[in-house]
Amino acid sequence: MIRRRRPGATGLLAACFALTLGCAGASAQAVPLADGPAAAATITPTVHCVLPAGQGEATGPQDMTVELSPAVVAPGGKVHAKVTLGPSPATSGLPLNDVPTIPSIDLALSGGAGGTVTVRGPEITMDIPAGVPIEIPPYEGDFLVPANASGEVSFAAARTLTQTKVLGSVFATPCDVVDGGAGLASVTVEGTGSTPATLTAPTGPVRPSTAVELGGSGWTPGGTPVPSLCAAGGGGCDPLKFKAGDLGIGDDGTLHGTATLAESGAVPDGTYEVKVNDGTKEATAPLTVKAVAAGEREISLSRSRGPVGSVITVSGRNYNPDRWINVIGLDASGTGLDDSAVYAKSAPDGTFSVEFTVISDAVVAVQADEGNDPATVRTAPFTVSDDGGGDGSGADQKLNTTVRAGTLSMVQDGDTVDFGTTVLGTGSGVQRSRLNRVEVEDARGVDSGWSLTATLTAFTAGGGSSVPAGAVRWTPRCTAQQGSVGVPVAGSPTALGSTAASLCRMDPDGSRPFTGGRFDADADLTLTVPPTTRPGDYSATLTLTLL
Repeated sequence: MIRRRRPGATGLLAACFALTLGCAGASAQAVPLADGPAAAATITPTVHCVLPAGQGEATGPQDMTVELSPAVVAPGGKVHAKVTLGPSPATSGLPLNDVPTIPSIDLALSGGAGGTVTVRGPEITMDIPAGVPIEIPPYEGDFLVPANASGEVSFAAARTLTQTKVLGSVFATPCDVVDGGAGLASVTVEGTGSTPATLTAPTGPVRPSTAVELGGSGWTPGGTPVPSLCAAGGGGCDPLKFKAGDLGIGDDGTLHGTATLAESGAVPDGTYEVKVNDGTKEATAPLTVKAVAAGEREISLSRSRGPVGSVITVSGRNYNPDRWINVIGLDASGTGLDDSAVYAKSAPDGTFSVEFTVISDAVVAVQADEGNDPATVRTAPFTVSDDGGGDGSGADQKLNTTVRAGTLSMVQDGDTVDFGTTVLGTGSGVQRSRLNRVEVEDARGVDSGWSLTATLTAFTAGGGSSVPAGAVRWTPRCTAQQGSVGVPVAGSPTALGSTAASLCRMDPDGSRPFTGGRFDADADLTLTVPPTTRPGDYSATLTLTLL
């Protein structure tokens, strides 16, 4: 028998993210060898990390070792880096298992070359203990020295960037080296390199979520071009800033095709460098990203005068794509008439169109804004005209009401799940059942999101016999009831235990004014009884937590 505990209704919002922080540092300079890898030194710089989702900052020392090979490389040649980081100054508030993590480090060049290179490791899966300094396992990656490099090139640690995938989103944790990053390693650049590749990109601003046309010459025929978006100056290169692409290299070494930028939430407005690497060559070009690239936001009305009750069309252009636009009438003092408000979602091309009803003769203008951002407010004048006739009279009555925020709560259909009886020595020992339906109600009227998780104790029977909690696996499901706003995300199939497992969650959605309503969650349950289990009546407690 499995029992669950229902926490009291709550309007609180809580979140925990896996913070996999890696940072870099300083000490004695590595001495290059005649051949083979350059000598590696361990340094301990001071790092300052900005934690994701407004969780604060962390500063402290962190050991770091970077081994580069070969010790001697040609201009434009490939260097292999082995990165070992000590414990981070940050910790996680909750234990989390199997967290996908991508580590990277920026190295600043000096001496025989300038600029910044990024060493990016492969995606790994980490277990994050609670309250313990987070330590990223050693990782390896490659980079190319500049094609114009010559002589001894020294490398200093500039910044680490750790990307963690939690609750269906990617969270970035940048950690700047604030002291002691010099003298990390060095290589010697000798000989003659191949002809450098060239890269061309649009000179004007480009929008997020759009295809960026790239070109160039001198690339490796048959190579696989991979685009990354870097900070101005070359650091922080991230291939995840492009979500798709069809780049290719012709037999003559010509680069052609497009790379599609990620959405505006992942690629803020700014000046960047786009970098393409085909495995043996790379080149960069400047790129400016501006979500409102075609011009300043504009709105227009289908007509600028009419009687009370008129239905007009409000249109706009040059808005961020996929954003909620708030449209409201204004009186002579500039105060919004709440009862007149309507909402529209901008299209991928930044346009919107919505019908607006003139509800009062107090309307003197129509206002539109993007996501309640004051910087995006635009207005258009409207004149209420008395186009009616007759000798009748009229009177107005004002109707008022007040709407207050509710709570985040849940109810369940039952508190017992029965797996039935297992006869040892017969069959596979696998029993199946189903979690009682849980209904989550979000009546807060905000875009905060929520998370429904579960933990499970071991099964116990008389005499001290037990079956581990991990013998139970579940496959979650969750759906929105009709009329609800937002799309819930079911948790992944997994074994249950003391670590919180996701049953269902609602992620914050910046494209909506709010999420809410009623949502149903349940799960298929499978219990595998070990063949060495002592006979008896066993029970465990499954605890559901809604935050």
